[in-house]
Amino acid sequence: MDSLPDDEPALWRRFIQFRDPQDREVLITRNAELARMHAATLFAKRQIPEIEFGEYHQYALMGLIEAVDRYNPDRSASFRTYASHRIRGAILSGIEKHCEKQQQIVARTRIREERFQELLETVTATERDPFLRLVDLAIGTAIGYMLEDSSMYQTQEHAYDHNIYRSRELLDLARALDALVNTLPSQEQAVIRYHYYHQIRFDEIAAKMGLSKGRISQLHHHALKNMREHYDQLHLLRTDY
Repeated sequence: MDSLPDDEPALWRRFIQFRDPQDREVLITRNAELARMHAATLFAKRQIPEIEFGEYHQYALMGLIEAVDRYNPDRSASFRTYASHRIRGAILSGIEKHCEKQQQIVARTRIREERFQELLETVTATERDPFLRLVDLAIGTAIGYMLEDSSMYQTQEHAYDHNIYRSRELLDLARALDALVNTLPSQEQAVIRYHYYHQIRFDEIAAKMGLSKGRISQLHHHALKNMREHYDQLHLLRTDY
C-alpha cells in the first residue's frame, strides 16, 4: 500500500473511494482524542455514579467508529462536527440502555427472591419430610429457571442467532415447555404465564385474578408439581439443565 497522505482531506477522499481498512484505522486513531473528550465531558456531568468512565469511553469509541464509517465530506460539515453529534448520541444511548438493563436485572432478581420465598413457605406447609421438602424445592426452582430461559428466548430469539446449535436447542426447549404449560388447569396456566412469561409479581397476579396472594402461591406450587409429573412425557430430562 502507498504511504498514507498527511493531510486529512486527501485521506478522507482515499478512504471514501477505496475503503481501505488501514485508512479507516488511521482516521479512528487520529480522532480518538475527540471521543475521549466527549466521554470525559459527559462523565463529569453524570447523574448515575455507578457507571464508570470506561463505559462512557467505550460508547464514545463506538460512536466515533460509526461516524468514520458513515461520514461523507461532500455531504456533511467538518468531520469533528459530524462525529461529535454521533459520539454524544452513542454515549447517551449506551448509558440509557445500560440503565434499562440494570433495572431489568434488579427487577428480575426481586421476582426470583419472592418466588423462592413463596415456594419455600408453600413446600414447608405441605410437605413434612425434610428430604422430600428439599427435593420439591430444588426441582421447583430448577423448573422455574427453565421457564424463565425459555420465555426470554421466545421474546429475544435473535440473541442466539450466532450459535445455531444453541438456538435450536433453546427453541426446542421453549416449545416443549410451552406445550407442558398448556397441559395445566386454566388457573395454574394463567399463573405460570403471568409470572414467567410476563414477569408479573404474585401480588399483582392475585389482583388480576381476584384471588389472595396465598392462593396464587398454592397454584404456582401445584403447577410446578404438575409440570414435573409430565416431564418425562415431553423428553425434557436433560443433563445440561
